[in-house]
Amino acid sequence: MARQKYRLSHKKEAYYILCIVSVLVILVFSVFGPGGYRDLRQSQKELERQRDRVDRLERENFERMKSIEKLRSDRGALEGYAREKGYGREGEIIQQLPSPPAK
Repeated sequence: MARQKYRLSHKKEAYYILCIVSVLVILVFSVFGPGGYRDLRQSQKELERQRDRVDRLERENFERMKSIEKLRSDRGALEGYAREKGYGREGEIIQQLPSPPAK
């Protein structure tokens, strides 16, 4: 009779099993479900990629703004840029040689 005193009833066993399964389902859903840990990690990686892209674009924009300001303020820089584009002073003859063919 002492054995039956410590033995759990089938209802309690089923209750404990249900609780354990419920906790496991909640854990799996919080890791793999929408808005779970995996989605959070992917969002963090995407955010980091976007921040890197923004930083790169800001640096490029800064360099271009420096170049524009240099062209506005320095006559020599403006003339050099114009010569790169094929322009020259009045009366000058500009010879442009074709680039060598690629092998």
